[in-house]
Amino acid sequence: MPIITLTSDYGILDHYLASVKGALLSESPDFTLVDISHTIEPGNFFEAAFILRNCYASFPKGTVHLVAFQEISENGKLLAAEMDGQFFLMADNGLLPMINPDLKIKKTIEIDLRAEKSHFPAKDILTRAANHLARGGSIDLLGRQARDIVQKTISRPIISNDKNSIKGSVVYIDNFGNLISNISQKTFREVGQDRSFEIQLPRSQRISKLSESYHSVSSGSVMAFFNSQNLLEIAVSDSRGKVFNGANTLLGIEVQNVITIQFR
Repeated sequence: MPIITLTSDYGILDHYLASVKGALLSESPDFTLVDISHTIEPGNFFEAAFILRNCYASFPKGTVHLVAFQEISENGKLLAAEMDGQFFLMADNGLLPMINPDLKIKKTIEIDLRAEKSHFPAKDILTRAANHLARGGSIDLLGRQARDIVQKTISRPIISNDKNSIKGSVVYIDNFGNLISNISQKTFREVGQDRSFEIQLPRSQRISKLSESYHSVSSGSVMAFFNSQNLLEIAVSDSRGKVFNGANTLLGIEVQNVITIQFR
């Protein structure tokens, strides 16, 4: 059964999401619709890219991902892309190259469905493109090869010339207030070479060891470990969420704040 996923910055209170789903199901009621996230902070490209990067590969090949994030872009273009055996539909706003910068996008099409200018392109245009692709239609029939798409890049950790430090940043804060960085376990091991280290956080906070899990320290303690994405994560044991006592609020750390690992 064809699968179409939905990702947006619509939230869950307004009618926008239901309208998009209704348009999809009106065309093909037998499609499986899967919600990825609809609470992405408007304009937060790091958050949108992180969420998509870490879940799209779990879906079967041929899945269509409709992404209604910042859907009305400055240039007004809409894109259909084929990457890693899956399809992505979104505005030409810079998000596409951020999803998986380590992979080459196989094909990118500028969508032209001869539709009138829309103030709701996800519902009026992207749903039609999604139905076409989910039914097995060729991506080439959606328009012509896109050229000079908008480029945005994800932040990458910087390794010092003397190989004694890694400077990364927080790229995502999850619902528990856990701080997820862009420093991978692979980079940590290659640079660290089993040396002792100190993780330096904003406001002169320091961590000098890695924990095994969320419960390997006493309640309320700050810890660092490599999570299921093999990325360095800073958390507080028994956190009740990012609004109350997550690592983000307790430590006063936000997305793009710097995290440095100093090796000795």
